[in-house]
This record gives sequence, structure tokens and C-alpha cells, in this order.
Amino acid sequence: MNTFQIGDRIIGSGQPAYIIAEIGLNHNGQLHLAKAMVDIAKQAGADAVKFQKRSLKDLYQKKILDDPKQGEKGVQYILPFIREFELSDSDFCDISDYCRSQEITFMCTPWDRPSSDFLSAIGVPAFKVASADLTNFDLLEYLVQKGRPLMLSTGMSTESEIESTYNFMKESGVPFALLHCNSTYPAPFRNINLRYLQTLQEKYDVPIGYSGHEKGISVSVVAASMGASIIERHLTMDRTLRGPDHASSLEPQGFSRMVRDIRNVEEAMGQPKKWMTRGEMMNRTVLGKSLVATQDIPKGTSLTRTMMTAKSPGKGISPQRIPDLVGKLAVRDIKADEEFNERDLGAAETQRQKSLPGGFRWGV
Repeated sequence: MNTFQIGDRIIGSGQPAYIIAEIGLNHNGQLHLAKAMVDIAKQAGADAVKFQKRSLKDLYQKKILDDPKQGEKGVQYILPFIREFELSDSDFCDISDYCRSQEITFMCTPWDRPSSDFLSAIGVPAFKVASADLTNFDLLEYLVQKGRPLMLSTGMSTESEIESTYNFMKESGVPFALLHCNSTYPAPFRNINLRYLQTLQEKYDVPIGYSGHEKGISVSVVAASMGASIIERHLTMDRTLRGPDHASSLEPQGFSRMVRDIRNVEEAMGQPKKWMTRGEMMNRTVLGKSLVATQDIPKGTSLTRTMMTAKSPGKGISPQRIPDLVGKLAVRDIKADEEFNERDLGAAETQRQKSLPGGFRWGV
């Protein structure tokens, strides 16, 4: 799988998930609130914060801007919020500088060409492309000319559209990632289809992430455990605030718990092999079992199954060795409740080998 780098973070398979706090329009047009949310994201452990930048005259038809009622109901709903909450260019510059001072990456989604020019000029390290623009080759061909990595959400798109954009991006030579997404706000759990994340991982040789709009943190944590290289979630100060995205966002405490749980899961994933930790070794002795005699056993007695049982602690021979002891000759006097030991086992093996015709030794 290909990887790419943003700042000092490598993004791709085998790396910790790159966690993006999507602020979007949840600052409600207030610069001080935007900065406060940057602080919250930083404290929570996010790798980046992301905003959205639009030039309305380049994004919407003039007739829609003049009369939103001529547009779809969704446009009629969101356009007033965009106009009310859009930050100024000066605000974006201020936020970018503030992120730099707080040592958290500033990212932003450009919804049009002029916005991408502006963001490029202020030094965004990568572009996040909204699901609505996954098929917008007019914008994508402009963005790839900037030479920065792209993260593309795949909500509201068909598999053939995703494949077409993948091929377009591969031909461009620009590093990019695909993010599984359901573009419903909030997304019902039954519609998230998280298994498709695995399909993307198997089909495409690029980092695969997850952009979530569901309630709670469980799906995002599971996505990380499935190997998502990027996790993006909306952050809000209060889900009851006015605005299009607050209801599908995480409040500060929830976002912080999500980051914590993702990092815990990443640490817990480990490697595809088994070993015992020091703590397990100690408990193995204390809680484990050893083979002990159920009765006094005189030297030379042929050991039977009823002469042995398992008791703690686990300092002697493992009960898994019962088949190795049954039928052997006791080489010493063994008291009731006394542990069998390796000497008993080894000597018994020697005794058995001596009893074989011609001194034959199995396995040699």
C-alpha cells in the first residue's frame, strides 16, 4: 500500500490512524469559537483540524444565489447557514497561524477553484475533498496541479464512480487516500456498511480511511481496528447549537474518548503471534496447575491415571504431560500430594527406552 506524509506523520498501512477533527462550519462564523475548538482538538490528541472554504459565486449558479427557493430543499436549508457562518480570508489566515502555534495541522476543504488557490497560498499541507466532489473532475484536475496529497471521501457515490476517480488520481501521480463515508447527517448505523472499508482496502493500493457522521464513537473505533489509516469526525462545542452539522458531531468529551479508545485499540492490536508477558508468567505459576500424586507411590510402581491429579501452584509438570507419565515406572518414592517433576518424567522415558527390544530408540 502506498503511503504519504503530512508534517511528521506518515499515513498508510501499519501506521497509527491520522485523526482529523472536522470543525467545518461548527464555529458558527465566530473566530474565537474556531480557536477554542482548535484547542479542544489539540488537547484530545487529534492530528489535524479541518475547516471548509467556499466562494459562493463559484460554487452555485447565480439564479440559486439570487433566489435559493429555485434550488433543492437541501440547498434552501444549508445556503443561509453558509452565508451566515462563512469565515473571512483574514479569519482563515489567523486560524492557520494559530494552529501552527499550537502544533496541530491546519487543513481545509476547498469547494471550488478560488478556495483551493487561497488555501494553497496559506500553506495547507493537503486537501480534503468532500464526498460531493468525488466525481468533480473539474475541481480534482485543478487540485492535483497543486501537488499536495488529497483525501477524498466516497459518500453518495457508486462503486464505478469511486473506481473512475481512483484511476484519475493514480494517473495524476499525486498521493491520495480514499475515505469510506455515508453522507447522511447523522448516519443511521444500519446504513454505514463498515465492511465496505475492507473492500476498499482489498481493491485499491492507497491509504483507506473512514469519515463518520454517526452518533457515538463505537463505529469510528471499530474502523480504526479494521485498519483505517484516517479517521475524520465532526467536532462541536454543543450538539444543540444552530447549524447543519452539530447534530452529527461529537462534543469535546466524546471526541476525546474516541481518540483515547482508538489509541488504546491500536496499542492492543499487537502482532500475529503469541507470547507470554511477565505478568502472565507470574500468574502462570500462581494460578497454574501441576501434577501431584493422589497416594503414596513406592519406587518401581507402574504409574496409573488414578495415581495423579492436578493442583496449584504450577511449579511442577504440566497436566498436559499425563499421557507421558501413565504406564511409566516410579524411579523414587513419591508421597501423596507431592509434585511429580522432570526427573520422574525423564527417568521414566529412559526406563521405557531400555525396555524396548534391542535398545531401539524412537525418533532417532
